Amino acid sequence: MTARTKFDMYLAPPSRAAFAALADWMDAVIANVATSQKMAVDSLAGDSLAGDFLVGQICGITLATAPAGRFHYLATPVMDDEAVPVGRYNSLIITPREGGIDNLAAFDPTHHRVIINEPGSFSGDITLAAHLRRVTGHHLVTPPRSGGHLASIGMIAAGKAHLAAIDRVSFALARAACPDDVAAVRVIDETTFYPGLPFVADGAVPEHIAALLRDRLMDFRTQPAWREMAGILGLRDLTILDAADYDIMTTVGG
Repeated sequence: MTARTKFDMYLAPPSRAAFAALADWMDAVIANVATSQKMAVDSLAGDSLAGDFLVGQICGITLATAPAGRFHYLATPVMDDEAVPVGRYNSLIITPREGGIDNLAAFDPTHHRVIINEPGSFSGDITLAAHLRRVTGHHLVTPPRSGGHLASIGMIAAGKAHLAAIDRVSFALARAACPDDVAAVRVIDETTFYPGLPFVADGAVPEHIAALLRDRLMDFRTQPAWREMAGILGLRDLTILDAADYDIMTTVGG
């Protein structure tokens, strides 16, 4: 059975209610379309290419590497930071505030432990490996995983690792979810900017329904839950990029 929504990329106790409100907001238009067309919700996507959700948020690398037609791109968050290009994000390289690395050039793989959130994560693994190689000449070889960005911050804060890459939105969320951990880490570098995590619809959804979903998503900015979400995640808007902008993410080596 196809799920209606999937908004689980930045979930933690502070953000859970806002994303639940977004899911309800999008679910309402899906239900209205199904009712108006006298069809079951599952039928809106026909024979879905994947069938796991109708509308949601995914990693940019997932969109960039997906087969043609797998997704309809809808929109991208805009960070509330004038130093960040519109619709882009990057990762902050962190180290323990006490006993950490002075700067990235001082990284020594024989003495410093690197942690990733999960293998294949663009923000926590792929860009970290590429940035570390570019700055230090060292390669990451099967680094241990924490299981998530907030968990990585916790490990760095506790001194269990010396280096991790945390995407800017997750770091903003961490300020609300685990402020003591954030206070115990220090940012020493940052990676290149790339398109942020996109909102998408299933590619099997007809074009006119995808357009309705995009309009509904953009209208979420009128809701109190958007203001709550934006404050927690450090956002100021949503924007519509060219979906082809995400293709550059496939050129970043690990």
